[in-house]
Amino acid sequence: MAKLTLFAAIDIGSSQMSMKIFQLSKTRGISVIDTCQSNIAIGRETYNVGKISYELTSEICRCLESFKRVMREYGVTAYICYATSAVREAKNSEYIRDQILIRTGLKVGIVSNEEEIFLHHKAMALNMKNFDGIIEDGATIVDVSAGSIQISSYERSELKFSQNFPLGSMRVVELMSGVNNNTIEFSSLVREHTLNMLSHYSRSFFMNPKHKSVILTGSQSDSIKSALALEGDIVDSKRIEGLYNEIKEIGFSDFGDKYGFSYDEARRIMASLLLYIPFLRNKRVYMPDVEFTDGICVEYAEKNKFTHTKHIFTNDIITSAMYYAARFNINEEHVNKTIDYCSEIFGALAKKFGLSGSDLVLLKVAAIYADTGMYINVNDSNLYSYNIKRSHKLLGLSNRDNDIISFVVLFSDGLQSDNEEYKYLTKSRKLQISKLAAILSLAKSLDSEYKQKIHSIRVSLKNGGLNITAATDEDITMEQWQFSERGKFFEEVFGIKAKLMRS
Repeated sequence: MAKLTLFAAIDIGSSQMSMKIFQLSKTRGISVIDTCQSNIAIGRETYNVGKISYELTSEICRCLESFKRVMREYGVTAYICYATSAVREAKNSEYIRDQILIRTGLKVGIVSNEEEIFLHHKAMALNMKNFDGIIEDGATIVDVSAGSIQISSYERSELKFSQNFPLGSMRVVELMSGVNNNTIEFSSLVREHTLNMLSHYSRSFFMNPKHKSVILTGSQSDSIKSALALEGDIVDSKRIEGLYNEIKEIGFSDFGDKYGFSYDEARRIMASLLLYIPFLRNKRVYMPDVEFTDGICVEYAEKNKFTHTKHIFTNDIITSAMYYAARFNINEEHVNKTIDYCSEIFGALAKKFGLSGSDLVLLKVAAIYADTGMYINVNDSNLYSYNIKRSHKLLGLSNRDNDIISFVVLFSDGLQSDNEEYKYLTKSRKLQISKLAAILSLAKSLDSEYKQKIHSIRVSLKNGGLNITAATDEDITMEQWQFSERGKFFEEVFGIKAKLMRS
């Protein structure tokens, strides 16, 4: 008999709260047992006044209590509850989470936009039959939530970039709320605003699009598919444009009456369609059934070894980092060598010094960004690299991850503890940063002349020290000197000496 696990994924979204109960099996995969939803427009308060009121907090708690009753009926004990932009951007976010914990006993996690979208992509890979083939041919993923639009670009199965804009369906509706319900005027203003935004986006990020497909997802995608009576993932772009024109012609009230939507939902549907349409030209269009709760479940399943997808999403973090860093004329051969050296050194140290697989991802990203600041100024380049990474957030990484990477980049030539923000970090966070920075510093020394003179290294922990054997036929006097100098920082952090030898 296959072991089964019941799991609840709860999404506190901008326009809706939802919960799915999943059954997970290592042999049968993932199946949905039950779904609960409640239309609570949290984003309306956050985006208008910046805070969530006491009354709305009480409504959120009542909804969560009803979710808990369903969980008890099924005997569910494992759950993850995530809140997205409406709670994340509220000025009283921490108060709200604390009140929810006190009133319901449910712990609410706040996911960054980058983590949220990454979970959407994971859900697509699990639920779409040909996700790998679609991104191999090149695809744009357009995710329109209530609070923002995220545009991601895959080429030859690699994530090149993902850019977020604070212009989701609910934001558009609120932005255009002064148009006096004139549908034609509303749509014209939104279209002009959207095209201006995308024009800037294209110049900045998307210079040579060769994508064959576009994948549309978002908070209104289910409603759009319902209005289109769509079965399956594939949709004709003309039908999407036709639905937009229908709303424009008959107005929100009549459209809502025809398809069973409220007036406000009809407005959000139109806003989503307006944000989708600029991407549809000459593309195969997919609208998969993907919800944030699906992504939460995939994350839980992966961590507990229930399932996996063919696509390796960790690689997406690395490829998108390389794509962005390349804009600063980094030496990619040097970066790739540094990543190789980091990986070998990390592998020898990880078990003994409490480093995890997620730490290795952060270390690799730091190696990619370490030299970006040289494009601006060779002097104090680490500080410029720090600021570049600080301002650029990668898909799949939390705000905490971004902070760690930024400090590893800053300290990759040695610890400079005069940084004001660094001073207020916890001791455990400082130790994590110092370990990764010391490894990166040592790895950088092995290619200090940017000539890749050391072909490969063997690393071992022997006799209380880190022994690195370099395979090379060239003069590495400069590398040995740099290694000796940077080894002092390494020894201070790890309490062991690092030794470089030739094979």
